[in-house]
Amino acid sequence: MTGSRPAIPRELRRRVLIEAGHRCAIPACRATPVEIAHIAPWVKVKKHEFKNLIALCPTCHTRFDDPHNPLDRKAMRQYKANLNPLLSLEVDGKGDQVRRIAAYQDFRAQFGAWVRSLQEFGAVKSKRKATPEDAERARHVTADTFASALISALDFQNRWKGTRADDIANAIFYHVADWADELSASEFPAPRSLGRRDIADEISEASIDLHLAVCVDVGILGPEDV
Repeated sequence: MTGSRPAIPRELRRRVLIEAGHRCAIPACRATPVEIAHIAPWVKVKKHEFKNLIALCPTCHTRFDDPHNPLDRKAMRQYKANLNPLLSLEVDGKGDQVRRIAAYQDFRAQFGAWVRSLQEFGAVKSKRKATPEDAERARHVTADTFASALISALDFQNRWKGTRADDIANAIFYHVADWADELSASEFPAPRSLGRRDIADEISEASIDLHLAVCVDVGILGPEDV
């Protein structure tokens, strides 16, 4: 650590460690001891932020820092998003808190299924060896997953209306919906740049912001952590 780089505040470090259970955040590893790593490099962001910090064992930290290793920033953002403290949250049942958390979890699941089906549809529709029938079958799958995602999004909006989490979720949903509309309207085969868009990477940071906004609203984190 250079003299110009301040230490991570103790309380911030503690929250990052608690989030990962004091183990490496990579599910297939889960080793101890761990270090605190910056997802976006320190030299770029020049600050310590909860959403940009993750607990890694020394081996995984070294792999992440290696530009030739497949353990890249995109993967690390997903690991961060998967560290879901809401799964183990103990709530007292007062008010609508339990239902709000359930709506968030369902939105994540249904929206994720829709995004994955859209990615498959895009891959098929932009594949030169695919047939129009292949693309149509993939489109039907996206229609089914979209219906479930829309229902979950409306339930989420109903439970979280007027919150920052609702604003972020709406922005994410419509960003993906715009791509879905463009993909459906394109001729077959679709341009590779359109069909192979990495939509998951485009929404990864917003997804983390949504998760943190939910954590703040239900009291797991304080606003100063976000």
